[in-house]
Amino acid sequence: MKSLIKLFIFDMGGVVVQNSSIAGAIAAHLGISTREFLRGTSSDHENTHASSYNLSDISAITQGKLNSEHFWGNFTQRTGIAVSGDPWYDLFDPVFDKNIAAIIARLKTNGYRVVCGTNTIEAHYRKHGERGDYSIFDAVYASHLMGIMKPDMAFWRYILSKEKVLPSEAFFIDDSEENIDTAKKLGLATHLFTDTEELANSLRTYGV
Repeated sequence: MKSLIKLFIFDMGGVVVQNSSIAGAIAAHLGISTREFLRGTSSDHENTHASSYNLSDISAITQGKLNSEHFWGNFTQRTGIAVSGDPWYDLFDPVFDKNIAAIIARLKTNGYRVVCGTNTIEAHYRKHGERGDYSIFDAVYASHLMGIMKPDMAFWRYILSKEKVLPSEAFFIDDSEENIDTAKKLGLATHLFTDTEELANSLRTYGV
């Protein structure tokens, strides 16, 4: 039976690249704890245990509502810590996984369209672009350009609309259980990424 899948949507950080979460590295660079850094990104000073993407300014920069300059200006105003340059860009050095890239290349060889659906910020998007990390995809859907971030259902609806496919014709790969659960509710086929071998096994039906 021929697969109904036409489109594969890959998350970037935690799937195609590792070492993409840099809150800890930024905190160390600033000489504070990760908790102190997260506290400085939010006007709600008690909200330091939630996922960093849910903190107010990190959520805003991920949706393109703040740029790096305003983000760090807010941070300095809250904490009194002066920040030089843009640590979001300067400290971002993700590790590209060539094995995942090979899986994506195989899917494309087999006639599938493969895109990236990523929660990201302008600084990280720019560095990925400079390194050529996005060149393996047919298109990139980035939260800061879309104005929408996972796990908002509108994130997937936007991609499906642009790609002109039904939810049942799309396969989504992500390392976040929350994102996977939301995509499932919309009717996408999904794979919760843990390692390359499990992903390859999951995609064997599609010629990987």
